[in-house]
Amino acid sequence: MKKSADALQIRTWAGQTMDALSLAALVTLICLVSLLVVRAWADPAMAESLPAIEAGLIVSSILLLRQWTKARSAERAGRASTAYRQQLDSVTQLLNAEGFAEALGRPACDGAAADSEMALLCISLDRLRDIYDRLGEACGDEVLRELSGRLVTAFGDDSVVGRIGEDMLAVFHPASSGIKLALVGSQINMLMDMPVATPVGDVVVPSTIGVNFVRRPLGSPRDAMRQARLANAAARSAGSPVAFFDSSLDHAQRLQLDLEVEFRQALQAGELRMVYQPQIDETGATIGVEALMRWPHPTRGHISPGVFVPMAEAAGLGEALGRYAMEQSFIDSRVWPGLKIAINVSPIQLRSPIFLTTVNALLAQHGVKPSGFELEITEGSLLQSDPVVLDNLEQLRRLGFQIALDDFGTGYSSLSYLNRFPIDKIKIDRAFVTPLGERSDAASIIRAISDMSNAIGVKLLAEGVETQPQLDILRAEGCNQAQGYLIGRPMQPGQITDLINAPPSDIHSARSHAA
Repeated sequence: MKKSADALQIRTWAGQTMDALSLAALVTLICLVSLLVVRAWADPAMAESLPAIEAGLIVSSILLLRQWTKARSAERAGRASTAYRQQLDSVTQLLNAEGFAEALGRPACDGAAADSEMALLCISLDRLRDIYDRLGEACGDEVLRELSGRLVTAFGDDSVVGRIGEDMLAVFHPASSGIKLALVGSQINMLMDMPVATPVGDVVVPSTIGVNFVRRPLGSPRDAMRQARLANAAARSAGSPVAFFDSSLDHAQRLQLDLEVEFRQALQAGELRMVYQPQIDETGATIGVEALMRWPHPTRGHISPGVFVPMAEAAGLGEALGRYAMEQSFIDSRVWPGLKIAINVSPIQLRSPIFLTTVNALLAQHGVKPSGFELEITEGSLLQSDPVVLDNLEQLRRLGFQIALDDFGTGYSSLSYLNRFPIDKIKIDRAFVTPLGERSDAASIIRAISDMSNAIGVKLLAEGVETQPQLDILRAEGCNQAQGYLIGRPMQPGQITDLINAPPSDIHSARSHAA
């Protein structure tokens, strides 16, 4: 980009210099003609040769004028070419987001009639990032080029196609009917779902389409693109391949933006609350708790973490939210000596180069020891094999934290992580616990996981335990630590203190008083 800018600057300087010289020569010739005419009037002998001299000077002037005009035209063409190249995506050579938005705003678009209805399609390539992470940039670029090429071929010359995001393509296409366009959407899904050949084998990239119907000329191309993105998000949320924009999505986004503002305020004001769910061993003794966050909204009631956590991460508040949870857990832990506290750590935190600095600062500020805590991570933290993640995990472990792999068994490569990353405990996902006592093979899976954890020296805890038969089977198959509603619902910090101090006969009663 810098070389292109330098070249443009040199061409511009050269053109300007040529313009100045040509113009100066032209002015000089005009002055010379004027001088000769004046002298010819004064000297009759020169009058005979004056027409020939004038003709030569006029021809020279015309040639200089043409040269000056050509230089100006070349400069304008060069500027236009450079501006166009800057609107192209470097990987696909499609229009980038800026170029696509400009194309939407033009009065006419590829022959479409004025005031005609157009369809703006926003197409997300739902596993493209995973392919880049697993197969590398070169392979990811080839897959992206293949998919974008399919789209260009499918829509032809009467459409505008662009790459408007890292994993998002867009099409501006003459609309016919919603039904026909839905069929087109299905065809796009089929086209994108066809395998793409790579050096390591075929890969499939599922797609999701959001459609926004608009009329030309567009009042606000960026609003039109935003609405198509909203439709795309609605399709992904519903698990549907295609969704169409309507005003309710705009209303929902406004509510979402309002909620985001309120969440920022709640985070800054310290209005989020931590609750703790008990964990027990084979004797039934409480050996630890998992720290969970709650948002008691003053007018909307309790808002689920499934709503506000993704919202916070999308708004760039993931690290701040994680710091808040860790700090509150450190503060609450000081009245629970000997109780292990499990704190959830997000992929965003683990990928941050300042995460370890933040943790050390909080430890020093609140005077707590890492040995009293367990950091729960998910497979999403490990998918990219990021060296920053591995380094953070190893240093956290050296500090004295234990590392637990949450939701074990739900990902496609859970076993490989046990060899590649420093894991002290695995938490069996509730999906393997719920069928216990109902399906004959469910206990066999628990037994296999238990045997493996014993063989590699990793602790084992089952989450989502809701019935006594489930707990009995888990213990019979070698899983001695458990967490779930049978053990106790999430509790306020004061209730955890009561639970720890309660005599054995009152423990069940103390656990039943949940937050």
